[in-house]
Amino acid sequence: MEKSESSGVGNKQEIARFHKWLDRVAEAFKGLSPELQLTTFHTLLQECTPHQRYNISKHISGILYQDILISLPTELLEQICHYIDTKSLVSACCVSKEWNGLISSLSEVWRRKCYQMGIGTIKQDTINWKTLCLSTLKQIEGIRTGSAFHHQDIHATYLSLEQITGLDYCSGFLIASADDQVGIWRTDDYELIGLFSVPKRISCLKVQDGKMLVFGHSSGHITAWSLDMCKDTCRASLCQEYYGHTGVIMSISLSIDIDLILSGATDFMAKVWRLSTGSLVKTLTCHSHWVIQVTLLPMLSCINSRTLYKGKHSLLTKTRDHVRIFSWPSESKDGNIFGDIDEVEMSVIEIPLNPVHNFYTPGCYVQNGKVSYVKQSMVKDDEDGNAEIVMESLATRTRVCEVYLKRKVRKLLAIGEKFALILLPHSHTNKYNLLVIEVSSGNVIGGCHLPHSSSTTPDLAQVVVGETKWLDGLELLKPHDMVIALGMLSGQIRVVTWRDLGDRLTG
Repeated sequence: MEKSESSGVGNKQEIARFHKWLDRVAEAFKGLSPELQLTTFHTLLQECTPHQRYNISKHISGILYQDILISLPTELLEQICHYIDTKSLVSACCVSKEWNGLISSLSEVWRRKCYQMGIGTIKQDTINWKTLCLSTLKQIEGIRTGSAFHHQDIHATYLSLEQITGLDYCSGFLIASADDQVGIWRTDDYELIGLFSVPKRISCLKVQDGKMLVFGHSSGHITAWSLDMCKDTCRASLCQEYYGHTGVIMSISLSIDIDLILSGATDFMAKVWRLSTGSLVKTLTCHSHWVIQVTLLPMLSCINSRTLYKGKHSLLTKTRDHVRIFSWPSESKDGNIFGDIDEVEMSVIEIPLNPVHNFYTPGCYVQNGKVSYVKQSMVKDDEDGNAEIVMESLATRTRVCEVYLKRKVRKLLAIGEKFALILLPHSHTNKYNLLVIEVSSGNVIGGCHLPHSSSTTPDLAQVVVGETKWLDGLELLKPHDMVIALGMLSGQIRVVTWRDLGDRLTG
């Protein structure tokens, strides 16, 4: 027993002497030059047995090849990942299980990547942002390559063997006109569910809620039709006729909620009508050219109701040289559902477009307190365009955004908080002429090629955009929704829908 205890004490003393010696050697080693340190290390390795060398190789790899990502503090790793593009970040997750676990856990990084790529409305904290990011990346890639778009042609030869002259879309139904014929298709499968004739040639049309359909006619008069629409059939009944224009109707807008129709024509006038009675409510005579676009903006669907337009309805008119926005009180002493429209000309915002040689670009939209339109000048056929999307604050009358496109634009089709949809002049090559533009940067996300479609009005009444919620955020994009439809020659309608790419962008 005494011998065992004395042996243990001896071992401890020997270990203590060894550590003292090792400390002296390590201190002396630090004082050597790099060349002598390397020589010392090589000499010690040569004195080792093969078994010792094997053990050293296993232990030394953890020192020589230390994973810097794993050793970083989470806060620093998060900051670094913010600067890495989304594709590279996804690739980094494939390096190892450790990397995948660390990077995948950075919820704030993936959330920012989602918003940078076009997610606009999701606010919940319980979302798997990485999964949503991967789905968004796939959708963006589909838009870039054109694979996100599905094309099909509807044969509408029973309407006309010529050009389809008017199109509109509403809640899963597509309405088309040619001459005095009207067809209605459901967009689930693009089966024809309604076909009827009207008294005069149609120049433009507008539908609302699948309940009311209004036509502008080449003769200068307007007709309103009630729709009895279900999945398999649709019947139309003439409700009212409106007489007063002396030129071709160029554009129509209606609101069932405030019982109004707004029309613009080649007689340089815009007129406001009572939808239910057919009576003329107001004529706006301040225009010096054709009124090519009109839009009603009821208070509940209007612009920033907390400030400039609080308690007011509005309407927009556009000619080749001006955009004008009129507003009036939504309440009336006479109890009219459309308000005190007699004051409509007392509050007018005019935005000059300054066209050159009658050259202008159709498409103007009002939302969230801003008016958006395209400005460009005419250039030669072999020159790049100079179009820019301009957004102006209606409250301050200042430009809040300028998106330089550096190309020729045929029409601004639609615009949201994240993206804009523009139509370029037709190209006989397969170059994209339908483009998705990122509003914040002006970068082209992608698009597809569309066939030629001759203009039937200056505002392109033969072209209609489908669901537009995705322009505010890609999580609102739904497979099979209609993106755009355009009337072509020989009685055909080209329809573009979103292709189902497999992963749904859901929150």
